[in-house]
Amino acid sequence: MKPTIFVPVLALTAGAAFGLGWITRPDGENDSDAKSEEGKRGGSSTRSSIRPSTFGSGKSGTTPVADFVARFASGGEISDQDMKAAIDAMRKENDPLLRRKLFTALLEQLTPDNAMAAYLALQGGRRGGGFGRGGDDELRLLANAWGRIDGPGAIKALTEMRKERENTEGEGRGGRGRGGDMRGGIDLVSVLSGWAMADGAAAGSYVNSIEDERQQRMAAYGVVRGLMVNGVDGAMSYVASLPTGEDSGRTQAFYMSTIAGEMLEQGLDSAKDWVNTINDPDLKGGALSRVAESAIRDDLASAVEWVTQYADEESAERAISRVANEWAEDDPQAVLTWADNLPEGAQVEAYGEAFEEWTRQDATAAGEYLTTMPASPARDAAVEEFSTTLARREPTTAIRWAETIGDQESRTETLTQVARSWYSQDQAAATTWLETSGLPAESVEAVTTERGGRDRGGDRGRR
Repeated sequence: MKPTIFVPVLALTAGAAFGLGWITRPDGENDSDAKSEEGKRGGSSTRSSIRPSTFGSGKSGTTPVADFVARFASGGEISDQDMKAAIDAMRKENDPLLRRKLFTALLEQLTPDNAMAAYLALQGGRRGGGFGRGGDDELRLLANAWGRIDGPGAIKALTEMRKERENTEGEGRGGRGRGGDMRGGIDLVSVLSGWAMADGAAAGSYVNSIEDERQQRMAAYGVVRGLMVNGVDGAMSYVASLPTGEDSGRTQAFYMSTIAGEMLEQGLDSAKDWVNTINDPDLKGGALSRVAESAIRDDLASAVEWVTQYADEESAERAISRVANEWAEDDPQAVLTWADNLPEGAQVEAYGEAFEEWTRQDATAAGEYLTTMPASPARDAAVEEFSTTLARREPTTAIRWAETIGDQESRTETLTQVARSWYSQDQAAATTWLETSGLPAESVEAVTTERGGRDRGGDRGRR
């Protein structure tokens, strides 16, 4: 059973992690590396590794990048019309290093007046594939830069463009096309990241005004990313201020996992020390889980020892789950031995992970062990995982086991999950069982609807 960590609506699938970055301003960077180096080897016929710039060698005392900007700037600024022309010219540059320098230079010329023209030009000319072609990554950076200089204006412009797209293309295509709803959502997050870097309070206030809960969670992720640039303390304070909502704190856990990832850049030991400074249990869980994940990759035995010291804290349950999940792949029975000495909440997590893996490896042995367990929350967790894992191979046996779960809510949830699997394999048999199952109407509907038949049920009741 993989630990459940809520991911905001963009699925932050990969995108997850989006790769939202921040724009670096080249400080004293040498632009001359875009020029040809031929001739320096004294007659060598070896071709230079960096081709001559398409913009020439530059006037005396200038660089190709400075010359490029000068072509489009007037009075020290680039108008919206000239910005479009500049973006179009930058896009034609095939040298990836020079293209990035030209793009960075244009970002430095971004103003509230020309930002939309730059965005539209870059979006309209987005090309996929090809080394150094930029595309979506450049759009994210541009959106981030726009948010820094004019957060409210950028949000308003992108929101209007998004609505216009939805009206034109229809909601059915919104997230799939090249310019669909997903693209607009990612760029809005990038804008908020930039806005939060410049004015975290204003960006946070805007997010609080969003009525749609899914959109609000997505937008808050951008604010968290932006605040992190100026230090994790501000980002943590913002996460602490967010309402818990109906997801049992999983959203906050996800945001804290993101912040923990930043802390891990300073090293695992530093990240562990940082976790110890977090007193708010609502924040600690996500951070502890993310650092535990990294500790597992470093040394499983040490990770087990480190996480065990927090076992009596409710915030440690996700970390316990991660450790048990990894350990159970090698030795599920060792996980059970460890779990026997844990507090009840942590024990439930560990037993669930151990039995999911043990059932995959040896369902017969796992079932025999279950027959020796007395009724308890740990046994319920074990049976839940045993049943849902076994359902694909032996749904009728899985149903009988699920019916022995003591906790009514967990029993209903597990029976629903197992029945979904059974229904997808043998609709007639599953339907016959459902008629006398005693499951509530909403559970029966979840089993028999097309969506319910495909979806294993997502978050487990005890999670």
